[in-house]
Amino acid sequence: MHRKLTNLLSKSNEKQIILTPKSHSNADITSINFFQKQLLNIIEYKNKDVDFQRIIETLSLMSKELDKASQREIELGLKERQLQKIQQLYNQLEVSYEVLKKKSDDLEIQNKNLKIKIEELIHQNQQNYHQYQVQTKLSGDLNQKVTNLEQRLEIILECDYPTENAIIRKTLIDLVKECEKQKRDLQIKNQEILKLQDQNKNCQQRINKLNQKLEIMKKNCTVRELENYSSEKLETNTLDDQQQDPTQILIRYQPFDNLDYRVNALKIEFSDIIKDLEEQGTSIFTQKMLQSSQKQIREQIQLITSQYLSYKDFSGKLNMMLKQLILLFKIDSLQQKLQFIAQNFKHIFQCQNARFWVLDAQIGILYTNNNQRAIINKGSFSELIRLLKPIHKREYNLLYNTNENVSIYTNQCLLYPIFDQNKRVIGVLEMSNSVCDFFSFDEEYFGVILAKFCELVIQDYIQNSLYQITLKFDSMIQLAFNELLQCKSRFDLFKTIRNQMEIILTVQTIAFYFIENNQFLTYKTIDHSWDGIKHSKIYSRGSAINQPIIVTQKGIAKLVFDRKKELIVMNTRKCIEFDDTIDIDSILPVLIHPIICDDQVIAVFEVPMKTRNLFKQEKDKIMIGNSEIIGPDISFEVLIGRIDSIIKKAISIMKLK
Repeated sequence: MHRKLTNLLSKSNEKQIILTPKSHSNADITSINFFQKQLLNIIEYKNKDVDFQRIIETLSLMSKELDKASQREIELGLKERQLQKIQQLYNQLEVSYEVLKKKSDDLEIQNKNLKIKIEELIHQNQQNYHQYQVQTKLSGDLNQKVTNLEQRLEIILECDYPTENAIIRKTLIDLVKECEKQKRDLQIKNQEILKLQDQNKNCQQRINKLNQKLEIMKKNCTVRELENYSSEKLETNTLDDQQQDPTQILIRYQPFDNLDYRVNALKIEFSDIIKDLEEQGTSIFTQKMLQSSQKQIREQIQLITSQYLSYKDFSGKLNMMLKQLILLFKIDSLQQKLQFIAQNFKHIFQCQNARFWVLDAQIGILYTNNNQRAIINKGSFSELIRLLKPIHKREYNLLYNTNENVSIYTNQCLLYPIFDQNKRVIGVLEMSNSVCDFFSFDEEYFGVILAKFCELVIQDYIQNSLYQITLKFDSMIQLAFNELLQCKSRFDLFKTIRNQMEIILTVQTIAFYFIENNQFLTYKTIDHSWDGIKHSKIYSRGSAINQPIIVTQKGIAKLVFDRKKELIVMNTRKCIEFDDTIDIDSILPVLIHPIICDDQVIAVFEVPMKTRNLFKQEKDKIMIGNSEIIGPDISFEVLIGRIDSIIKKAISIMKLK
């Protein structure tokens, strides 16, 4: 018995070595339970032995420790997973922190740049103010000098010097010249003072706006504040453009009577020299220039030579433009005109693109050569259509969006609206991507000349096209009259009238009645639906057959016959006199017209009035989108009158009354 217990204890020690805290599988626990059961069976026989009790206690402690170890292992795995999640969250927060830190650094850099810019503007403002004070002081000194000179002149003139004294006369002349020079210098200084005052005011406005922008960046600005800021920026840019354009070429948008704008664009002292040359002439100006200092002579010679070269370049480009405009006026096709403008005017404006866009007002699209399309919902084109004024953009801007939703940008652009005779926009003249940094005053003026000439070209093109269409329809009327004269019977006349009305008026449903013995005389017309037996209506869209039909006068046609006046019925079904066997039943307005010869009604016809007939469709092809038709077309009545006249003449010649 003792030997069995020893074997069991040795086995239990081996189990303890195997059962480490990490080995907490179900198989180990099952083996321990089995081992306990064996011990309990042995204890049943020797339950009074103390050694057995100690063994039992030891085994129970071992089982409890193993349970605790398994629970700790489970808790340890849970804690480890929680630690991994916390580590991932920490990494995400660290990345977000880096992004926010980078944004904060960028905003800090922008803030510093704005502060530096504000400081520069403040410094510039102080310099301008200091210069303004210096000029004011200098102006006061000049005023004092002028006053002293005037007093000296008064003293000299009051003294009774002999007129024969040449020295006094020369001194007096010198003093007068010096006085005039001082007055001119004073005027120049006053103009410079005014200019510096304007610059000071503009700098102060810019400083205030930059301060406002800085305040907006410091706080969370709303959408409305951003819109207000953008509108203020647009107004500032517009004001700057006007200030940078002293010639007012684009604002006036008309050719000038002279070229004084080129002189006005110069500096004040240079413009005064040019004006003196114009007023005094070459001989007096040369003598006066020789009396100046060497530096002034050199500056004046440089100014005159530069102006000579500038005027030579201006006249050369203007002469070249006139030649191209003459060739442009000789071109008949609109597409060829657009192609000619795109190819032959770029070198005059020194730009990459020179295009003329034609506006399709109905769908809001501009088109030019090479099948290019532009939508006018955004960009500088949209701004031009809205303002109806020329635009000179000196910065990178959105020009337009194509019909394929592609945005076109440009560095600089000159845009001119093209108007028709009714002052409606029919096109846009574009000059973009200048080779230089900006378009000069001369190029702006060339653009005005080209835009005005394009207006004349387009208006002439429309008039010529209308004239050709009118000739075309006059020939159709003449052809119809010739065919009417060739008719030998009343049935031939009926067929010819119906056929020509279908061609000229582009209608298919026509009711035509001759008047005979106070009754309506017409001919049967058949179509595919007529069975040859029943025919509820006298008129039809089919071909006419030589079977006369005589009916009593009734319907709206009888009303027109009695009144001897043309009548337009907007809805025939609502008319009391309507008769469905005589009158046309149409959703369109119906025109009932009597043919009167020698004060007698010899025929009556009814036709539906189409809002667009062939004549109007041909007119619309000239300039798409420029025709607005509401209600019946007035040209339809004109054509009816023409048809009435040829029918009366043909009947009177044929004597088919």
